[in-house]
Amino acid sequence: MKKNEIPAQYSVSGKSVSCQHCGNDKFKTRRAQLNTKGLTFFDLDWANPAADVLICNNCGFLHWFLKSDIKAQ
Repeated sequence: MKKNEIPAQYSVSGKSVSCQHCGNDKFKTRRAQLNTKGLTFFDLDWANPAADVLICNNCGFLHWFLKSDIKAQ
């Protein structure tokens, strides 16, 4: 099992994260591309910013962070 697939507790900017929907405190992580129409039109999707995503291990709710310092606890 990959490290980001093992549910863990995380903090963002020094604050513990809990799911907005169910209150769970265990998440898996992913990176996601934030595509824009302009850069996609010019086939420059690689230039779009990426976000860190915490996925609730209980209900699957996605928590998106564009500029953050996500840390496993």
